[in-house]
Amino acid sequence: MFEPDYTIVCGVDKKHLRQLTWTWATWKFAKPSLLNHPMLVFYDRDGVTSEQIFEMVDHPNLTTVPWCPPNISYERRVEGKFGCPQRYKMLAGFVHVPARYVNTKYWLKIDVDTVANGVDDWIQEEWFDDNPAIISHPWGFTKPPNQMLELDKWADRFLTFSNNPPLNLKPKEGWSRVRHKRIISWVGFFSTYFTKLCAGLTIDDCPYQLPVSSQDGYMWYVAKRLELGIIRTNMKSKGWDHLSSESSIRKSVERVLNNGQ
Repeated sequence: MFEPDYTIVCGVDKKHLRQLTWTWATWKFAKPSLLNHPMLVFYDRDGVTSEQIFEMVDHPNLTTVPWCPPNISYERRVEGKFGCPQRYKMLAGFVHVPARYVNTKYWLKIDVDTVANGVDDWIQEEWFDDNPAIISHPWGFTKPPNQMLELDKWADRFLTFSNNPPLNLKPKEGWSRVRHKRIISWVGFFSTYFTKLCAGLTIDDCPYQLPVSSQDGYMWYVAKRLELGIIRTNMKSKGWDHLSSESSIRKSVERVLNNGQ
């Protein structure tokens, strides 16, 4: 079984700590090789304590990090759930925490509303052949619809992108999304070197924040515009299931633990 060099990274606030207590049991049951790799959980310092995490997650090599730094605030940028300041704060942590604390070549993002099932031998060695920046589940659109155009404007200020044209992903008039091939990262590997690049690009004008309130949208954009490797692979077929409600999470957890699938 192939096991690359990686660290598991999760982020929790008060709500998502509860979900982690349910799904963690399936991760170690269906994917026990996760226990062979370091695990880092960053937590909302305003609602969670490190002691709570250690009580609930029995990983042998667990590190916790409080998030976010003092005196950093996250403002609403767009209407609706995509602009929620709490959501934005936690997503920003998935760039800045791994960039600072992960020491392995890759880190594995697992959202805590994701249930593991199937077999443990799920990682394909060929995914890593050309040292891609991202390996994650495929997705087909971005919301809000102007997010990629906003990133074009932001990136055009940096020499880093000067040899690479804007993506110019424009939505159709009246559409609430822009359709294009990208990734969604409820389970996904990210290069730590690439993550440091993404974090470093925000230092001057938005430290510990992001140019848009989406971690995977931002990181996909940087990788795509710089023509770095992006592997899109179906994580559901590899024994991972992303659930939309707490009731469906609990039902899926019960099914896995009782039936092994």
